[in-house]
Amino acid sequence: MGLVDRLKNENRELVFKELLGKKYSDLDDFDIVYSPNEEFILIDVKRLVLEHKINEAEDVLFASLEKNRSINMLFIAGEFYTMLMDLSDEELRKNNFSRGEVKEGMKDAKAMFSKS
Repeated sequence: MGLVDRLKNENRELVFKELLGKKYSDLDDFDIVYSPNEEFILIDVKRLVLEHKINEAEDVLFASLEKNRSINMLFIAGEFYTMLMDLSDEELRKNNFSRGEVKEGMKDAKAMFSKS
């Protein structure tokens, strides 16, 4: 496993530990099966990030979380924030986003999920 792979795995671990808190042990412990609608949301969010529309992607994510506060939606949030954590500070800045906004977004997503 190369350095980049390790960094990405570490970012993923950090994101999911933040989102799941005490419920987190290892991602392999979860058997996530997305509904077709959840898959569309995940694809849409990832597509928007790849198109450098991070703010729009986060808006889609939070609108979806508002409607459906399932564990699957929290995993979709985890995938989104992992993608952002894998970006450099410069890449985030170019997309009108910051590392602080990533961390704040994770906290907000966790808080929304806790309300369910």
